[in-house]
Amino acid sequence: MAKLIVCGCSLSADSINLPGTGYGHQTARRLGWDVEILARPGCSNGGIRIQIDEVLRQRPDFAIVAPTFCDRIEIPANTEPYDWIQDPNLPDHIRKEVATGYDRAAGIDNINYGTNPYRMICENIVTLAENRDNPYRIGKIDKDTQSAIKQYINHMYDANWKRQQDEWIMRDGLMQLFYSGIPFLVIAGDLWNTGNIRQAIPWVVDDRYLTMDWQETPEYAIYKWPFEGTDPGYHGSPIGQEYLAEIYAEKIRNWQYAS
Repeated sequence: MAKLIVCGCSLSADSINLPGTGYGHQTARRLGWDVEILARPGCSNGGIRIQIDEVLRQRPDFAIVAPTFCDRIEIPANTEPYDWIQDPNLPDHIRKEVATGYDRAAGIDNINYGTNPYRMICENIVTLAENRDNPYRIGKIDKDTQSAIKQYINHMYDANWKRQQDEWIMRDGLMQLFYSGIPFLVIAGDLWNTGNIRQAIPWVVDDRYLTMDWQETPEYAIYKWPFEGTDPGYHGSPIGQEYLAEIYAEKIRNWQYAS
């Protein structure tokens, strides 16, 4: 059976309390396809780039990729602190590959999905700085890490530079998909809006790969059909997810016809 994979953050993830209602599942049902939702609430663009690597590994029939906000970072789930008193060789410590952080061979298990043996935490800077509970972390981060994130915000974080880095990261992943021959759709709205996504992606990637109409985005669906009561996770109503699924399923059908 054909397969769809969905990459992104909460806007593309399925609901915990209303499972199967996210646009990914609903799109797949309309197509009669299998689906795998790699999107995870709070995920960073670095984490979504790792999701794209999983798409490249699996080679599904189609992928939907929704970049996220640039106010998210990646930190190792465990660290190997430098001994500033006993160890004089700081360059060696900085350059050595340790067994506690990112591992290319671990693939999707680098990302914190909650119960997997994750090696990285890909999350909103705010939730880390405030050390909030998170269902996609085993527990709270330690106080030293929380303090370091606060100092990063105070002294090192630059929103414009972070956005530029995220754009490079996501553009690389999308171009890897393009040259691999895997058809995909990029959902505008967070990192790139519908007004600038065309300028952000190289023109060799033609318009059918991009959503350039605000009414094709999760943000529009949330605006048009806000959730009532408990947030299902994708921050809108299931009706809005049905609306998006109709649009995305039709785009995929048109893609197949054009191919």
